Amino acid sequence: GVNIKADFCLTCKGDSMINARIHDGDIVFVRKQSMVQNGEIAAVLIENEATLKRVFYYPEKEKLVLQAENPIFEPLVYSKEELNQIQILGKAIAFQSDVH
Repeated sequence: GVNIKADFCLTCKGDSMINARIHDGDIVFVRKQSMVQNGEIAAVLIENEATLKRVFYYPEKEKLVLQAENPIFEPLVYSKEELNQIQILGKAIAFQSDVH
């Protein structure tokens, strides 16, 4: 198979990342890192649930925006002490669709 240097994998649930061509049941390979570049897709822990979101961080405003890749989901915005509810687990580096 493909040699992917990933630290862990997640199985994508739902269709919040559909415009990034990540579908329900896809395997997402994640490299551990505590921050990603703006616009990158990350695995984010929100209230003990790991989810995939596109991340935009504005340190001067202490604001983090987590955006789904599906227009029916509105962006999640966290600022100041709300940032404590969130932990970026790592950067999504590869996706593998479950092809039956």
